[in-house]
Amino acid sequence: MSDDPRHTFGEWGEELAARQLEAAGFDVVARGFRCRFGEIDIIARKADLLIFCEVKSRRRDSFTSPLEAVGRTKQARLVKTAGWYLNSRGWDGDVRFDVIAVLARPGRRPEIEWIEDAFPWWE
Repeated sequence: MSDDPRHTFGEWGEELAARQLEAAGFDVVARGFRCRFGEIDIIARKADLLIFCEVKSRRRDSFTSPLEAVGRTKQARLVKTAGWYLNSRGWDGDVRFDVIAVLARPGRRPEIEWIEDAFPWWE
């Protein structure tokens, strides 16, 4: 864990997202995957489906929603990073890009919204 509160908060959100994926039957194969093109928070697999998951965590008082933070530039970076991952591993199954948004609310359970197939990767 990091000493930076923002990084620690992000790690907390990623842990919740990983648990959500595992509860849905996915195996988390990588967390914080990095290459020269960027980073992917979570890569998970279920049968012949591989998902690249961006996790966005926000506090209740944030001015932007977690989903608004995954704009076109971020999407393009995720697709390029995923392409590198796929080419280096020789993956031949289906691929999907998901976003998991974690909204922290003091004194309450966090709200988790999982958007499957959040954006097209073929553009």
